[in-house]
Amino acid sequence: MQTQDRSTQPVNFINFHGITLLVVQHGGIDYVEAKPLCDLTGTDWRGARRALQEGDNATLYGVKRLIPPQIAGARGLKSPFDEVLYLRLDRSRMYLARISTDRMRANGNETGADQVLALQVEWADVLHRYETHGIAAKAGRNNAVRDLYQIVKTRALMIDARERKAITHLLHQELREAGLPIDTFDDAQQELPLSQTP
Repeated sequence: MQTQDRSTQPVNFINFHGITLLVVQHGGIDYVEAKPLCDLTGTDWRGARRALQEGDNATLYGVKRLIPPQIAGARGLKSPFDEVLYLRLDRSRMYLARISTDRMRANGNETGADQVLALQVEWADVLHRYETHGIAAKAGRNNAVRDLYQIVKTRALMIDARERKAITHLLHQELREAGLPIDTFDDAQQELPLSQTP
């Protein structure tokens, strides 16, 4: 009988709303430990652990029991055979978005509840912009998004094919730097003849 591989590889440490989390990878997907997220919100770990694994929550959060990596010099890690409950990193914010800030306040965590509620409101606004306009940017990136829209408008006005290619090249660079997907344009596949003179 073959056992399922539950090993992980360390990928990175991230600052996640005031706490440092070790990001691990399993099967090409990034995960973070669930318990520190519960601790961040003051949620009872026993109840949260059960709720994370029940019904649709397990799918929504990408919950898995995995073996944490052994890092030389790190203290307090579990034995190499103990499994830990992990959430997918890309779904961890959804977990925070569904935390009851009223319950946090009832447990005496006013400051944490205010912080989580502010994040939930921000994420709700971003989700609305994404669903309404197809694009959303983190506050502070509005100028970059405005610049991208301007580049797209300018590109549409270009008659000369070389100028359109130059604008497309600039647009692709800006999209990559912003971490946004690059849509395929008519002439996007062609490289710019940058070394040639007109």
